Amino acid sequence: MRIVKFSLLFLALVTILGNHTPSAIPSCREIVESMLDSIKNIKTQTYSLKSTERVGDRLLFAESHVKINYYPKKIYFKSPPKGFEVLWVTGTNKGNAVVHSKTLPMMNLDLDPYGSIMRKDQHHTIFDLGTHYIGSVIANTILKSPKDFDKHFTYAGVITWNKIECYQLIIEYPEYKYIEYVVGKGETVTSIAQKLNTSDFKIRYKNDLSSYFGTIKEGKKLTIPIPYSNKGIMYIDKKTALPINLKVYDEQGLFEAYEFYNMKTNVKFAEDEFSKSFKAYSF
Repeated sequence: MRIVKFSLLFLALVTILGNHTPSAIPSCREIVESMLDSIKNIKTQTYSLKSTERVGDRLLFAESHVKINYYPKKIYFKSPPKGFEVLWVTGTNKGNAVVHSKTLPMMNLDLDPYGSIMRKDQHHTIFDLGTHYIGSVIANTILKSPKDFDKHFTYAGVITWNKIECYQLIIEYPEYKYIEYVVGKGETVTSIAQKLNTSDFKIRYKNDLSSYFGTIKEGKKLTIPIPYSNKGIMYIDKKTALPINLKVYDEQGLFEAYEFYNMKTNVKFAEDEFSKSFKAYSF
């Protein structure tokens, strides 16, 4: 479903931004359009990730290896420093992820990807892994104020990061603010965040809902950040047109940062690569 939504978002943005012929020095619009086009065409993806996420007053650091098949959705996630692996496949295991931890080497756990154990101190769910999520947030942000693209997006030239030439984009929203939101029937923090294109984690933190992941009482008033952040800095690989470095800021400073290494797209996976029996896994 997320893949279909992103394809529709891209088509809408092509209409808004225009279909440009790339020039020697691309405009900011051309860079964004090319990035969204490249993301739309990804069917499989592997990469290593270094993440920084602010939880309370602390910055938490993590490293992981990720494999994603988008059609249908299959996810493998490994965190060597923490010693656990996660496997999730559409239509299997009652929607739960299979989790293996070195602290419990003789057994696997079946955990809800949206539940408190897997979400503890995490800004995102495993479904937000990969560049499709980044593309969706950017696309939705543009669609909410299409006439203000040049006000919010700035091309800041070419920069070399990790020996890769990248386009640097600055995304700024000085009108970033918190609004009061009245919860509707059957809504959760996650559904509200998706609806308003903002941070699930920040809603929880601001409203003392860090450990609650169920339906919220109808009529409850929440404080919601709009839009996702007030500033972002993104590096886009010139060759692949994919985002490989992203820093996100809010009124307190750095909120989250993600660095992608050894990214490969549209790779061919083995038939059993998203199964517990795959020889390279510990399940």
